[in-house]
Amino acid sequence: MKTVPRQTTIRDVARTAGVGVATISRVLNSSPLVSKATRARVLEAIRQLGFRPNAQARRILKRRSEMVCFLLSNRDFLHPFHARILQGVEEYARSLKQHVLFAAVHYSQGAPADRIDLPLVLEEHGRIDGLILAGTIYPNLLHKIESIHMPFVAFSNNVVGMDGECQFDQVGFDDLSGTLHATRYLLAQGHRRITFSGDISYPWIHRRYDGYRQAMREHKLKSVLINIRDRLSFVDFGENSADRVLSLEPRPTAVVAGNDEIAYGLWRSLRRRGVKIPSQISLVGFDDREEAALMDPPLSTVRVYKEEIGQTCMKMLLERLHHPHMAFSQRILPTEFVIRGTVRQL
Repeated sequence: MKTVPRQTTIRDVARTAGVGVATISRVLNSSPLVSKATRARVLEAIRQLGFRPNAQARRILKRRSEMVCFLLSNRDFLHPFHARILQGVEEYARSLKQHVLFAAVHYSQGAPADRIDLPLVLEEHGRIDGLILAGTIYPNLLHKIESIHMPFVAFSNNVVGMDGECQFDQVGFDDLSGTLHATRYLLAQGHRRITFSGDISYPWIHRRYDGYRQAMREHKLKSVLINIRDRLSFVDFGENSADRVLSLEPRPTAVVAGNDEIAYGLWRSLRRRGVKIPSQISLVGFDDREEAALMDPPLSTVRVYKEEIGQTCMKMLLERLHHPHMAFSQRILPTEFVIRGTVRQL
C-alpha cells in the first residue's frame, strides 16, 4: 500500500524554526514585532518544509474563524423582509469566502441585559468573529452584546429606544424620505385629502409619518393619522383601519400606509366593502415586499433595497474586524418610489 505523506503543519514550521506558533502568525501577517533574524529563520523553515497553510491553519494565523452570525431579534423565523437582508449578507460573505451562521434570540424589552440568553455559539470564545443584528432590537440586547465584547453591526431602522445615539456601527435606509417622495407623488397627481395609516409607536413607522407630514406641510394641508392603539399584526391593523378611512368626512382620496402589510390589510378590507382601488381611493405602501406586485392592481410602494442593506452590513462588519479602533459609523441607504397600479390621477 502506498504511504500518503503527512502534510506539513504550522507546528512543524514552528519546531523547525525554534519559535512558537504565534511567531509564525506574526511573520506571515508582516508584524513589526518580529526581529529580522527571527523572520529570516521562519521564512527559511517555510521554504525548506514547503509549508502551505490549509483553511484551519489560515484561521489560526489570522486569529479569526471567518464566520459571522446573523442574529434575528424578536422576529418570526424567518421574516420575509429580514430574509432578504440575510440573503445580501450571505452573498457578500460568500464572495470573500466567509461563512454566515443564522441564530435567533427572544427576550422582553424590560429584561435586564444579563438575563438575556444568547445562543451558546456566541458565548464560546473564538467561534464567531462578529455579529449582524436584525429584527426588533432593544437597548438591553445591545448592552448584552457589548458585555461579551463581540464586534457587531445593527440594522438601525428597527432599533427601539436609543434616541438617536450612535454608539455602535449601523446600517439602515431613509424612512422619512421614502414617504416624503410617495406623498409628493400623490400630491402631484392632484390628491389633497391624504390620510396616513400606521402604528406610530414603532419608531420606523413614526419616521414614515414624519415624511408624510412634511409633504403635507409643503402644501399647507392638514395631516390625518389613523393610529389604532391595540397592538395588532400589521395586516390586522390595515383591515381595522378601513372603517375609519371610510368614516372620515370628507372621505380621503388617498391613503399612505406605514408598510406593505398595512396596505394589504386595507386593500383587502376595502375590496370586501365594495370600494374600488384606485378609482375610489388610491393607496401606497412601504417596503416593496414580493406580495406587493401580486396584488390586484399591483401596489405602488416605496422600495427598500434589502439585499444591499445586508451587503453593506457585512462590508461594515469586516471593516470593523480589520480596524477595531475606528470610530463608529452609520450608513443610510436611499429608497425608491415604485409606481404601479394603485394611484389614479385626479
